[in-house]
Amino acid sequence: MPEKNPPYFFRSERAGRGWFVSGDSGPGLLLSGREYAAFSGGGRLPAPLRGRLAEAGLLRERLDMEGQLALLRARFLGGWSGPAVHIVSLTARCNCACRYCSASSPGAGRGRDMSAATARAVTDFIFASGAPRLLIEFQGGEPLLNFPALKALVERAGRLAAKGGREVRFSVVTNLSLMDAEKFSFLKANRVTVCTSLDGPADLHDANRVLKGGAHAAAARWLPRLARASARDPRFEAPNAICTVTRRSLGRGREIVDEFLRLGLKRVQLGPLDPLGLAAGGSLGCSPEEFAAFYLEALDYMLELSARGRQVHEKAAKAFAERVLTGRGPRYHNLDLAMRLAYNWDGSVYGSDEARMLANSGDEFFRLGSVRGDSFAELLGRPLARALLLSCFQGLAAPACARCPYEPYCRVSPVYNYAAQGSFWGDKMTNERCRLFKAVYGGLLSRMGKPAKRRELLRWAELDA
Repeated sequence: MPEKNPPYFFRSERAGRGWFVSGDSGPGLLLSGREYAAFSGGGRLPAPLRGRLAEAGLLRERLDMEGQLALLRARFLGGWSGPAVHIVSLTARCNCACRYCSASSPGAGRGRDMSAATARAVTDFIFASGAPRLLIEFQGGEPLLNFPALKALVERAGRLAAKGGREVRFSVVTNLSLMDAEKFSFLKANRVTVCTSLDGPADLHDANRVLKGGAHAAAARWLPRLARASARDPRFEAPNAICTVTRRSLGRGREIVDEFLRLGLKRVQLGPLDPLGLAAGGSLGCSPEEFAAFYLEALDYMLELSARGRQVHEKAAKAFAERVLTGRGPRYHNLDLAMRLAYNWDGSVYGSDEARMLANSGDEFFRLGSVRGDSFAELLGRPLARALLLSCFQGLAAPACARCPYEPYCRVSPVYNYAAQGSFWGDKMTNERCRLFKAVYGGLLSRMGKPAKRRELLRWAELDA
């Protein structure tokens, strides 16, 4: 009799002419129609396919129980010791008037700088949260407007890390207009990674980000210098930039990628507009389908350049390819409270930077507490904190996610749900961010089904970047 191969729990969805399947652990798999029919029916399978399915934990009779246990422990935060990413807003002031500002900071931040005492309290709170490896990211407003607080926090965190045998890294998100030789020297000496916005060529960037002297000019002046400094000293991480995709971006994907490369950036990050701050209810955004079409057009161009030997990759595509094609890569990177916390200039604590930005619009729904008077353990015991932790596992909390094969790879945050749909949990059946993710992931899977593009995506997945 033919050997039976009953499937273990799996989720599936059509992907082009085939099917994409994923389970609770391991990589997802792209199967042809014939392979999917044999697998889902528990029928006879060719040895290579049987091996792939077994490795992904999708065959009932061939489960590696110890391996499954380790993967599930990691998935459900076994051994969790606290959030590793801590986002610190040093000031509500900003010298740039972005049309889509999520932080609602232009002209509204006078007198709202983080004080030296609050900076100390935030640093101590971060080191009391337990994670052995920490990333502290400085934001604003424009964080370089309060450079003394940045310096003080970096120096104190460095001392605490050395004393406690912990690892700490730093990054700063800045428009670069206030960068000078002194700040550059400090950031380089302390290995503070620099991230900025780059929405494309000057006309596009400056239409979105209004700044005296030109926002694009500031980015173009400093990004190449930062890239050269990183090339000379690999301990100083190369700069990063984020393109916020608006309606103005549509049809200009190739130009935007070329601008990243022209300024010395090898990693491109294309992100949708969040419905927060000035962007809430505005006309700058585009539909999920428009974003996906733009993203995939730009992606195809990057894959084409990559195949010709140009060093370039897109951040989200790399992460998805790493998970699907290799089974490696971080499952969790920006989960509210579980993996990140955010701190406002006054010491208020939130589960994410989006929640902190919502508070700057006057809505404190997601405020967890304050570094002044609250301990990390006390925050964890509060109802909002428990809801945020549950939201990290969408398959347990949202029925639509429980059967979605992309559930291991995406997350629609409670802040987005609240801002866009008026609900902490949201309605995934009508959720536009959910539609956006599905369209992008479907496009990525389609390209994984084409040998030449699959090779490039696999090469991206193996990059140490």
